[in-house]
Amino acid sequence: MDRLKDAFDKVLEKDCDMAVISKNENIFYLTGFKPSTRAFLILVDEPFLMVTSMDVDEAENSSIDVFEFKKSEDVKEKIESLSPMAVIFEPSLPIGTFSKLKGSFKFIIEDIIGDLRMIKEKVEIEYIKKALRIAEESFMEIRVQGVEARIAADLEYHMKVNGSMKPAFDTIVTSGVRSSNPHAEVSFNRIQTPVVIDWGATWRYYYSDTTRTLVMGEDEEEILDILLDAQKEGVKTAKPGVKASYIDKVMRGVISEYGYEDNFIHSTGHGIGLEVHEPPSLSANEDIKLEKNMIVTIEPGIYIKGKFGFRIEDMILIKKNPKILNTLPSRI
Repeated sequence: MDRLKDAFDKVLEKDCDMAVISKNENIFYLTGFKPSTRAFLILVDEPFLMVTSMDVDEAENSSIDVFEFKKSEDVKEKIESLSPMAVIFEPSLPIGTFSKLKGSFKFIIEDIIGDLRMIKEKVEIEYIKKALRIAEESFMEIRVQGVEARIAADLEYHMKVNGSMKPAFDTIVTSGVRSSNPHAEVSFNRIQTPVVIDWGATWRYYYSDTTRTLVMGEDEEEILDILLDAQKEGVKTAKPGVKASYIDKVMRGVISEYGYEDNFIHSTGHGIGLEVHEPPSLSANEDIKLEKNMIVTIEPGIYIKGKFGFRIEDMILIKKNPKILNTLPSRI
């Protein structure tokens, strides 16, 4: 597989001769096998999987050799049998597990697969677009009325019926004063205005992520206009070669012009794929340059504590002429 070769090339670039890949999303990305429990991909010239008895049958459908392990020491023994000089471990590996696997070899802690995953292949783009279509179609099938928790449950039900493996995350439906909290949990309150809904679907392990704010009255329409102006400028700027931090700067510049600089309290967006939040981060401290076929969210927000919150979020395919993948209207 080209992905395995590309990944091992990354290992060699770091002057190592082995990597232990333990993050389930990374194992799936490289092998097509999604572990249901703990697993390890030993990335060497001839890579192989180490899985528990629960995953042996599924793992054997992948294109590489599979070995069963019962305890971490079995994995360490297999690693040391190859006499590696230097090994890469992933930052997500629990410290307790790492302490059982490390040996006399040198090691570094680094995420070498994240860089590969940022650039989406054609099939990945199609899976993400499918997840987005499921989410948007499901939204159009519900009524935004009544109790927040009921709206969220209806939306998740329709996504499941329409083909989503599961919600991409716990659906957010928050309204009135509660909307000033960007990640408020749903309540059993009846909705007030504005209503912020943040939801996503899953298709073949790939995610979507969208937010819409339903408003009422001229004052609320004006704030939504500000966010749409900011997002429009952000999308225009999101081209290959542009630093992720610059997108954030552009967005904050627009919102600042309207006097709401201190009310945009989260980053401008994030990459999305096998995880809802993955690199690159569209934030002030992110120096990564955007590349063609990255997919990111652009989600400006304005939050005034004790009053209300607004957010608009779309998914963007990075290319010479950036493309908004969403088809759902910004105003609903």
